[in-house]
Amino acid sequence: MQHLDIVFFAIVAVVLGWKLYSVLGRRTGNERRVDPFARPDPKDLGTPKDLGRNRETGEAPTPIRRPTLVRSDREPAVEPQAEPASRSGMSPRDRRQIEADIARASDSVRDGLAAIAKADPTFNPVDFIGGAKIAFDMIVEGFAAGETKMLQSLLARDLYESFASVIADRQAKGLKQKTEVIGITQAQIVGAELSGRIARVTVKFVSEQTSVTEDAQGNVVEGDATHVDSIIDIWTFARDTGSRDPNWQLVMTEQPN
Repeated sequence: MQHLDIVFFAIVAVVLGWKLYSVLGRRTGNERRVDPFARPDPKDLGTPKDLGRNRETGEAPTPIRRPTLVRSDREPAVEPQAEPASRSGMSPRDRRQIEADIARASDSVRDGLAAIAKADPTFNPVDFIGGAKIAFDMIVEGFAAGETKMLQSLLARDLYESFASVIADRQAKGLKQKTEVIGITQAQIVGAELSGRIARVTVKFVSEQTSVTEDAQGNVVEGDATHVDSIIDIWTFARDTGSRDPNWQLVMTEQPN
């Protein structure tokens, strides 16, 4: 009987060990954290300087405006229960949607992404979109709140100067803007190119936001905190693929046609 007990517990130990292996998997020692859109080191800001310039006109880009409204006077959509997120912070469904969008993109977009990936083997367009969505939220709300220090780490020099100028003018008038990104309903790559060492990726964002501007006394002078707008933004991000800094910066915001 004692021998049977030993055999029984040995079988239990083997089964439990296999269950743990199946759930946790093996660690190889080569794992690393995915951080596709981390903030750059402040000492590297604004280099190279031409990242924020319009390549055709040579002009510095303009800061964020109230973009094109595509819907209004509606409640934000109720999000279905999300699938478990991956290490990059996106659910498997989100990743599949981004992969499908890229597969349907134009030849020029796919060729541009391939050229960027060849110059920078760490580039992954799906993880890039995940990071760009985080940056979008931070920049829109940071611009409204006047958080210039945070914006400086995410924007190319020329664009940051434009943003900072608008923030300073707003503060001089005693105005306070409050913007909340309720959710991003679309983030799609609509442009990609490699020019020399400079990679540029353009993303179309459709987001639901609330925005209101108050005077020094807290009176609303523009907007409605209860009104949700669906808004289109087209943003271009860039980085020097020859730089050891892996981070991207926002270099241009555009009004869609």
